[in-house]
Amino acid sequence: MAKAWDEQRLAEMRKVGDQLADSVVGSLFESGGIEVVNDLMRKLVTNDGIPSAQLPQIVRDYLESTGRVSAPDRDAVAQGEQLFARLGPEMLAVLGFYGLPMDYAAGKGVQVLYRTAFLARRPMRRVLETTQMVVDVLSPGGLEPAGRGVRAAQKVRLMHAAVRHLIRHDPSAPWDSALLGVPVNQEDLAGTLMTFAYIVLAGLERLGLPVSAAEREAYFHCWMAIGRMMGVREDLIPANVSEGRELAWQIFNTQGQSTPQGKELAKDLIVGYQQLLPRFLDGMPASMMHFFLEKELLTGRNIAAMLDVPPPDWTLSVTRLAVSLDDFLSKHGIDNPLSSSVAGFIGRELIKGFLRAERMPGRATFSIPVDLHEQWSTVVQTV
Repeated sequence: MAKAWDEQRLAEMRKVGDQLADSVVGSLFESGGIEVVNDLMRKLVTNDGIPSAQLPQIVRDYLESTGRVSAPDRDAVAQGEQLFARLGPEMLAVLGFYGLPMDYAAGKGVQVLYRTAFLARRPMRRVLETTQMVVDVLSPGGLEPAGRGVRAAQKVRLMHAAVRHLIRHDPSAPWDSALLGVPVNQEDLAGTLMTFAYIVLAGLERLGLPVSAAEREAYFHCWMAIGRMMGVREDLIPANVSEGRELAWQIFNTQGQSTPQGKELAKDLIVGYQQLLPRFLDGMPASMMHFFLEKELLTGRNIAAMLDVPPPDWTLSVTRLAVSLDDFLSKHGIDNPLSSSVAGFIGRELIKGFLRAERMPGRATFSIPVDLHEQWSTVVQTV
């Protein structure tokens, strides 16, 4: 039976956090104060693995219990991993130029992103860490019980709880719970999950890339499994892509709003991507955002205008030409790799940029499995 999500139901979900993870952070706060919570945040952020010996017992218990979630369908996961191996660079480009800006256009949800952002000083910090999580989740074995994807989801869930606690207990910047709900609430978690799952699929469709119905469902299944691990309520987990579209539309159509915070984050995101791409492609980040967002597939709105995305340059014409040519040739039964080449090239350049970028002190370097490096041709030569 299909699940129903209306504006009233989702408004109720803005009042709900994550009881399990919140109880862990709450106990830490009671036992040791804000220093303990901040120390936990530092340990989780600055270690790609889970340093069990450095964590309090209550956190180790949480990691053990949340690691025992029911295993997702292995065949679906394998097919989702295969799609990521085939179109990973394109997916990461879609996420950066379509998915993240969609989150910035969510008027209420963006407030937490803005509060916790360091994009103005290090524009790619959050994007790099998000990209690493995606790679961890969708690489072979990522969703196995001890996989890197499971570990990443457990850490992000606990970090969300810490953010919730710290924001709600920050006297210097009172949080308007009546207007915004609980920080990192269930509606925002579900919206973010749809960004990774449905919006990425919509972006691949916009590019005209061939993705079968079975591949779409398998990829979506992978993200619903990780959503459960990240504490999203079961009644906010769509059963299939069709339900995912319904939920995504309800959230983004209701939340869509132009805000100063969203505009600033979009501006910093563009600057950050310009630092990763070759100089002759400085206009590509804005152009790609216009490509996906001028008439956004899900809501039909001009999200680019809502975010004050700068005007595109010649690179938008190249992208549109590639997709139009692909559409023309596909109607005549002729395969055309050009549209994939444009998005794939940009995605690979972004990956190479991440690999070259320095992480903050104490952070591990950005990493991708060797087999994906070889398949994507993203190995960076060192001098």
